[in-house]
Amino acid sequence: NELGIKVIDNGKGFDIADTDEFDGSHFGLIGMRERASLLGGRLDISSVPGAGTTVKATIPFVRP
Repeated sequence: NELGIKVIDNGKGFDIADTDEFDGSHFGLIGMRERASLLGGRLDISSVPGAGTTVKATIPFVRP
């Protein structure tokens, strides 16, 4: 009953706490969270500095 997409990379990773503030220069993960929420879904992010990142969006199907 929902659509999910997961993107995984093995890059440098980051501290997730640093993504909760909008600095005016870009929308990034904050914008992705807002868009998922507007569709009734969610965005889950896991990342560890030096170990990569996983971003998963889950959006419910809306039946006509």
